[in-house]
Amino acid sequence: MIDSPVLVLNQSYEPLNLCRTRRAIVLMFRGKAEVLENNRGELHSANLVFQIPSVIRLVYMVSRPRHQ
Repeated sequence: MIDSPVLVLNQSYEPLNLCRTRRAIVLMFRGKAEVLENNRGELHSANLVFQIPSVIRLVYMVSRPRHQ
């Protein structure tokens, strides 16, 4: 479950890439992303409970060059 792919969206909801569940949880824990879809359950640590996301959205904008 920790190696499942998670879709990462930009602040403007455009798709950026896929990352692993572990990376998505770290982004959420640091306040850099929020969960949009959670249909995989929960992950429990010693004193915290994390939603296992399938789609997250970054809270900041990532500039990407446009193809011409």
